[in-house]
Parts: sequence; C-alpha cells; structure tokens
Amino acid sequence: MDEKTVIDVLKKWNVWEKKIDAGIKRKKYIDKIYSFIERKEIIALKGIRRSGKSTIINQLIKELIKNKVDKKQILYLNLEDYNFVNELNLELFEKALKAYLKYSKNKKKTYFFIDEIQQVKNWEKWIRTKYDLNEKIKFIITGSSASLLSKELSTLLTGRNISFIIRPLSFEEFQDFSKNKSLEEYLKFGGFPEVALEENQEKKNVILQQYFEDIIHKDIIDRYDIRNSKQLIQIARYLVSVSGSKVSINKLSKVFGISKDTISNYINYLIDAYLLQEVSFFSFSAKVKHDVTKLPKLYALDNGLVNAVNIKYSKNQGQMFENTVFLKLAEEYDEINYWDCLGSEVDFIAGNKAINVTSSDKIHERENKGLEDFHKKHKKFVKLLITPTVKKEKMIPILDFLKS
Repeated sequence: MDEKTVIDVLKKWNVWEKKIDAGIKRKKYIDKIYSFIERKEIIALKGIRRSGKSTIINQLIKELIKNKVDKKQILYLNLEDYNFVNELNLELFEKALKAYLKYSKNKKKTYFFIDEIQQVKNWEKWIRTKYDLNEKIKFIITGSSASLLSKELSTLLTGRNISFIIRPLSFEEFQDFSKNKSLEEYLKFGGFPEVALEENQEKKNVILQQYFEDIIHKDIIDRYDIRNSKQLIQIARYLVSVSGSKVSINKLSKVFGISKDTISNYINYLIDAYLLQEVSFFSFSAKVKHDVTKLPKLYALDNGLVNAVNIKYSKNQGQMFENTVFLKLAEEYDEINYWDCLGSEVDFIAGNKAINVTSSDKIHERENKGLEDFHKKHKKFVKLLITPTVKKEKMIPILDFLKS
C-alpha cells in the first residue's frame, strides 16, 4: 500500500478535516482515562466487542481538542478497516506513522490511537521500541481479547501501561442512553450502547444475535483457527443461556461428545473474548478454593446476550436479576466468589459483602439461611439481600443497589 492510499484511508477515520461524532459521553470512563492522557504510559482499553471502546476513543479525542490539542496532533488507526486486511503487520504501523507525519507536519507530541491492536502480531514489540526510545508519541490502544492483551502488557510492557476494562452500559449509564429507562428493559436487552439507543425491540434482538455471532467468529473462531465452528457455537450458546450456573467440564464433555481438554479450551476462549466471566468458590484456603469438586460459575457479560440465545425470557427472571447484580459487582470488584455448604448458598462474596439475590418479594427462608450460615463462619462480612422492592435492615431493592 503506497503512502497516498494510506493517507486516503486515514482521512476517513481521523478528525483532521472534519468534526468528530463522539456520541453520548460515558463520563465515568472519560474522566478516569483522560486523567492519564499526559502521562507517558500506554493506555490500554480492553473489553467485549461492541462495548463502546471505539466511541470512547472518539470521546477522548474530543477532550483533547477541547483542551487545545491541535487536530493534526491526533492519529487514529482502525485495524478493522477492510483496506488493511492484507496489511496487518508491523510495517503498517511505520507506514501509517510516516505518512501521517509527512501529511500533518506535526512537530509536537502525537496522540496515536490504535483500535483492535491484537489484529497485528508482535504489536507490543513495536510499541515498546517506540516507548523506550522516548519518541514524542502517546499510545492509546484497544483490544477485544483479555489474555492476549494481558499477556503482552504483562511481559514486554510491564510498568509501561495503564489498563481499563470497558464494559457495556451500567444501569445508570443505560438510563442516559435509552428512552425506555425501565429495569425490565435493561434485564431483557442489556447494556450494549447501540442496542440501548435502538427503540425497535425486533431490531434489538437482531443486533444482539449479530453481536453474538461476531464475537464467536471474529474473536474466537478466526483467531484460534477453530475447525468445528458449529460445535463451538453450540457450547457458547448453551453456556451463555445458563449464565450463573455451575459448570462441570466432565458433564459438558459427555453431553457434547467432546474431549475435556477441548471443552476447557473453548471456555477459556469465551472468557478471553469477554463473553463470560468466571466466579469461583469462596475460601481463604487456596487448597479448598481450587478443589476440583468446587465447580466454578460462569456469568455472561451482558443480559441482552443471555436473552438473545435463550427464548425462555419469561421464565428466567431470577437468572436475569442475579446476572444484573453480578454485572454491577464486576464494575467495582476484581474478584467475585460464591459460597455453598450443605444446602446453604450465598450468590456472591465481593469485598466485605455476602450477597444473595431474589426476584420475588416473598422472601424464601433459604435466602436468609444461606447468609446466616455463611456469617457464622465469616463474621467480618456484611450480609445483604437484594430484592425486587422490599427495603428492610440488610435488604435493599435492586434499583437502589444498581444506583448505589
């Protein structure tokens, strides 16, 4: 690809000669990320596909311009542009940077945004070289793979990066985006920004199903060269539809007729793509915590995806309540666990809280029993029961919890 073609492609995406469309501001992310914009470290934005990473890039660019940074100091490279499909190598970075510097004549710092950076192998070596040479470049990168980015950032780029996970909209953000601000709408269609902005329910479902397909194909099948894609899709659909359930690799292996190693790999890929997140058994003992009999739970990273692959929405209100509480906790805590013992259960252990979730205001005895039994063994934890509307001591309505 020659220099002129590179510039022509870059002009489509950059703000050099046009206004920027930044959408509805996601203030909680922008304020936090922008506070690091003048530090040297690479900023890495990670998260599930379509969660809004590219929009946040545009919002960061808008903040730069608002703070008197010249448009020509900004370079945005979208590695998913079809023009680059045969150019996804380290040389593309050099071509883009060289063409941009010649075109912009920028002598000041360059704010270099690279979207979906995992598309280029060994990207971290190129960026580290530029970083260590103290070139006047601030890198802001995005990626849709958890382990791929984590691996590179924790090896060659240790101490050289600050990472942020970008998630679908929280309920509070959802209320800013959606005209139908109800909890029921959030439970059913989730928090992907484009889905929240779409008013037609049929179109919402179509978009969500397409998102699911894109995540599976682009972030797993294509990346890991999966041969039996139908098999993977079946397992992914099943695991997302039973979000919040304990997962036995042995049972899945028997049901789907696939080896345990393959099942394990598939689950890791789904977690890598931010489609699922693991919640393990709570224990202060590493031996107990990693006991193979203590099965992990897997939760979906968006309610809409659960309902897009599960046609029984009317029958899974409890599941959606629990998944919604999980999503709120995942925003705030790096580690979330569950606990059970002799029939007593606690849905979530996070920070200093032991939390159960019920979708009925007729509180079943088992909800409080689980919390009480756990508290007898671990007195430092605060007990909390999340309900539809009941508000009492140690009980909180889900709307209050989501807004807290």
